Amino acid sequence: MGFLKVSENNRYFTMDGKPFFWMGDTIWPAVSWYSMEELETYFARRKEQGFNVMHIMLAWAYVMDNEKHLGLAIPEEKIPLWLNNDPTTPNEEFFKKLDQIIAMAAKYDILVTILPNGGSMGTHVDQEKIITTENARAYGKWLGSRYKNEPNIAWVNGFDLLPWLYEDVAREFTEGLIEADEGNHLLFFHPCGGASSNHFHNEKWLAANFIQTWSDMESIQGMVTADYYRKPYKPVVHVEGAYEAGTEYTSAPITSWHVREQAYRSYLSGGFHTYGHNDLWRKPPYWKDALDSKGAWQMKILKDFFTSLEWWKLEPVYKLITPLFKYGHAAMCSADGDFAVIYYAHRSTLKVDFSKLRNAKKVTGEWIDPQNGKSLKKESFQGPICNIPSPAQLDDALLLLKPE
Repeated sequence: MGFLKVSENNRYFTMDGKPFFWMGDTIWPAVSWYSMEELETYFARRKEQGFNVMHIMLAWAYVMDNEKHLGLAIPEEKIPLWLNNDPTTPNEEFFKKLDQIIAMAAKYDILVTILPNGGSMGTHVDQEKIITTENARAYGKWLGSRYKNEPNIAWVNGFDLLPWLYEDVAREFTEGLIEADEGNHLLFFHPCGGASSNHFHNEKWLAANFIQTWSDMESIQGMVTADYYRKPYKPVVHVEGAYEAGTEYTSAPITSWHVREQAYRSYLSGGFHTYGHNDLWRKPPYWKDALDSKGAWQMKILKDFFTSLEWWKLEPVYKLITPLFKYGHAAMCSADGDFAVIYYAHRSTLKVDFSKLRNAKKVTGEWIDPQNGKSLKKESFQGPICNIPSPAQLDDALLLLKPE
């Protein structure tokens, strides 16, 4: 694997000079809670499913008191990240394990995005004053120096807090990291709700905008599209939404349909997407079952569909479908008018405008079931505008349009 880069037009990522279709997964406590044997199982399955990005957290907070009764499958003794809780004295035992994880990920062609400063609502910067303006730069510099030449990683700043909280600490960490890294790796910022663009968009070090919506699925398209058009242009990643099988959301439990809807909304609004499963970050005794969840396998179907196309040509088009930004439906058209993709989030009839396709008068549409990837049928449509109902037998549907 090569180093992750941003495309010349600043719309997507590249690796080894080729477009890189970001499809992420979260296993936040990989270093703290998972053995190397368990991670081998994880990587093998995720590789099979087409995932090529994993998100991990170094300063992982301990399990919350209200979840201790669940009997989580976590080690009795955890390897400390730092000696004496001091970020200027990293624990070599911890980082040797991280070295192994990065090497294992590379074997499976998976990029590791590393969040060094933790989450859980600012545990290590707010609840406990461990990472501070006095030590954050040294900590960042040490990390940048150690991993400068590892190609399959990217760095993520942030504390699981609003971006303007402890901004001085975040900036100190950034300065140290980029000084030692010498520009080899991309750096992002993970927000706690909202978008990194709200506070850091114009920073040169911010390679792309990350968005977190939690359970607010209705906001995905508007937020992704807004960041897509924000200047200077940067790639956009819907990096954290509602986790499959999660129970804490207003729309819980989160099913494979929710998983599909979040993902297609992200990709067909001009961004990329990271999936997540509740049981991989909470790690109950049955966590391995999550590796074969419906949502995870249907993400493979999504990736297979997009990567069969020149997906990097896709761009948002106003009024390609009506209604837009409503009810979960999403659509994009290729810049050269060779094809368009529409996602029907549920059974519906959409008004489709073919005018951005090369030949708007006659268009062939292929219906695909996003639950199994099977092609159902092909239809011919007369343009330039047509009302198109989705197949009655599908809960949600993909429609691939090509001019005849």
